[in-house]
Amino acid sequence: NASRLGNAAVEALLDGQQSVMVGLQSDEIVLVPFRKAIKQHKGLNQHLVDIIDILNV
Repeated sequence: NASRLGNAAVEALLDGQQSVMVGLQSDEIVLVPFRKAIKQHKGLNQHLVDIIDILNV
């Protein structure tokens, strides 16, 4: 999924998209305006934060 998201981000930039984030919704890549993404903030998953700490070199 990371490659798909990265590719979508580059394509969005090349298409002139601004102020959007790339995400997955039901396994489909979507572009979400930053303003909408900020309103839907769900907080951090502490388990994922712990994994990041473990993997951080």
